[in-house]
Amino acid sequence: MNVRRIIRCLFLSCAVWIFGDLRAHQSDIDTAALFQERIGSLVAVEFFIQREIDRQPQEAMGLVVDKDGLVVLLEGALPHWLPPRQFKEFKAYLPGEGGDGYEAEYLGQDYLSGWHYLRVEESVWPRLTPVAAFPVSEPAIGQEIWGIGLLGEEFDYQPYFLRGGLSVVQKLPQRVGFSETDVAVPGGPVFDLAGNFVGTAGNSMTREQILYAGNDQQRVGLRSIRQSGTFLLAEDFLKYIGRVPRNPEGDPRPWIGVSGLQPIDREVARFLGLEEQGALVASTVIEDSPAFLGGLQDRDIIVAIDGEALPKYRPDAVLQRYFERQILLREPGHTMRLSVVRGELRDEIEIEVGVQPKQLNQAQRRYFGDLGFTVREFVLWDAIGRRIKPNEITGAIASFVRPNSPVNTAGLKRGDWIKEIDGTVVFSYESAHAHLEDIEADESREDFVLLISRNNETSVLRVKLR
Repeated sequence: MNVRRIIRCLFLSCAVWIFGDLRAHQSDIDTAALFQERIGSLVAVEFFIQREIDRQPQEAMGLVVDKDGLVVLLEGALPHWLPPRQFKEFKAYLPGEGGDGYEAEYLGQDYLSGWHYLRVEESVWPRLTPVAAFPVSEPAIGQEIWGIGLLGEEFDYQPYFLRGGLSVVQKLPQRVGFSETDVAVPGGPVFDLAGNFVGTAGNSMTREQILYAGNDQQRVGLRSIRQSGTFLLAEDFLKYIGRVPRNPEGDPRPWIGVSGLQPIDREVARFLGLEEQGALVASTVIEDSPAFLGGLQDRDIIVAIDGEALPKYRPDAVLQRYFERQILLREPGHTMRLSVVRGELRDEIEIEVGVQPKQLNQAQRRYFGDLGFTVREFVLWDAIGRRIKPNEITGAIASFVRPNSPVNTAGLKRGDWIKEIDGTVVFSYESAHAHLEDIEADESREDFVLLISRNNETSVLRVKLR
């Protein structure tokens, strides 16, 4: 009897395995066909960042969004603080193809979505398939989803299949899906089992792990650079893919001039009767900004925009992103009405949206090779970081310091605020540029002196040139 039972169990196990494998094989055949069709919506992108003393190779994954070779890269694919002129030699590669790639042109970054845009050369357009050509579906919790992974450049960006299941959808403030496992390369498309486009993968989440070193243990965060389990839902993605910048430097960015927005804590919300909605504290209203001219004050609590209460988000920090996004959705010159709580009073403030002042990637800069550093224009964001008023902006910033250079030996560091050169106050980037140009051109010059500020402390540096 025991032998019969064993034989029967083995027979049933084999049958389950055989028929299960056949069903899986049949599913794989269907999925394989979909996989091959959808590989054309993804390209690998290589480019260089031109630094002062070297060129750094970079790579990113791009999603094809129209039939004319328009490609979208994730926000973090390129450093936003560098001028676009330092991004060089873009090439797009079809997954698994190898070769020399195809020329691509950098079009700029959209300030709302943060996405970077490229246009791939026309010769390859027929071989690309925009994600907008696929049917769109809204995934449900527990539904199986899949996407495309890409190996590295040394493997010719060979594509491979990834599958997971939708665990939850969270508003952050756009709707983001979270899979139980990684489902796509960051920047790549995500589909359901029918091949419908359900989203585009973002950067992977940091996963907390415990690192053991002998008897010690430490919590560390790890993040995959090749695979991601988070994705922006297709509807939220497709809504904004048409926002191609007019030039690589970017379009004028809407701005009202509030810094350090913070969600109010639960006790304050309960005291003010705001438990069921969101509220933000305007920590600093920048002097002479649109918000300042409209009457917004430091420590005002913002509770509504244009009569609509701020939504409640978890975690609370998402509310700040929501508010900033509401500003970016408006055009400069448009008016937005804020409802604020100030002490025991509630007030309505009208603010005319302005244009954001010059950003870091728009600042003037010059590398002085003989001296060994780059001087950059002092912009508003430098003032905010140093907690000084905009009308106190003078001097320039050392944005790069070459190792073992004269200024490096003297003690200059990246980020130092240059306030004087040879005892002369530096009122602007132009004056710093002129002083340093004269010093570099004087071959008989043996040294010069910099007065710099670092962490609110002033230092004098004597730079020896000979």
